[in-house]
Amino acid sequence: MRLVRLWCIIFVLAVRSCGFVCFRHRLQHHEIVRQRMSSSLSTFDQVRIEDWRDASQLHAALCSCQDTELMPIVRRSLRILSDAIRIFGVDSIYVSFNGGKDAVVILHLLRAAAYAATLSNQNESRKPHLVYFDSRGEFNEVRNFVSDTCSNVSDEFHFHFLNGGFVSGLTELVNQTKPQPLSFVLGTRQGDPNSGGQEHFEPSSDWMPPFMRVNPILDWSYGDVWHFLRYFGLPYCSLYDAGSFLFYQTSKYLTGYTSL
Repeated sequence: MRLVRLWCIIFVLAVRSCGFVCFRHRLQHHEIVRQRMSSSLSTFDQVRIEDWRDASQLHAALCSCQDTELMPIVRRSLRILSDAIRIFGVDSIYVSFNGGKDAVVILHLLRAAAYAATLSNQNESRKPHLVYFDSRGEFNEVRNFVSDTCSNVSDEFHFHFLNGGFVSGLTELVNQTKPQPLSFVLGTRQGDPNSGGQEHFEPSSDWMPPFMRVNPILDWSYGDVWHFLRYFGLPYCSLYDAGSFLFYQTSKYLTGYTSL
């Protein structure tokens, strides 16, 4: 019996080790793709927004995008966010911002969609909400990037910095918005650990507090994300260029981190 138990332990450890190696290789491949994308984009025309902190300039740049790869997915994502704002109301829209590349994309897409809502309703003075779930062991570069970004868009959002877990934090937010339903904009993409079977609008899981998940970049690829950031010259966390984000993403994966 002891021998069987020992072999079971060895088997489990071997499976976990293989999973870590495969995930590490996947991240290394993504880093190579990012570097190639960054270098190849330098040979093409890029749209440099004069001041990305200006929502009107950001909105104009996204809506006038002529890049054949970006144009259809950007317009589709903006339409999804516009539908969310129309259905739930802009003040019931929450966006998760953890400083990662996907979070940067959905942040700026939401900024553009929220600005478009003010164009159709001149009396619209409400703002969406930005949520940052802090965690122990977070890199200072990530916290600094989140802080700098929030400062640059301070007039466009209500901010919530939560130190507790995801479930407790979301429960608190859901209770604050009752009876108005809450919609949470996430950077989930196909292939993410928690993306299986999700649609652009997806109710939360049974074990979570009730809210609507909004996934505007669900059908974006890894290359699409970097193409978007580089094409429009949008800032992202310096850890990506330093290569340290590989470890950051791996550690999040091993501790069960998901995008909610």
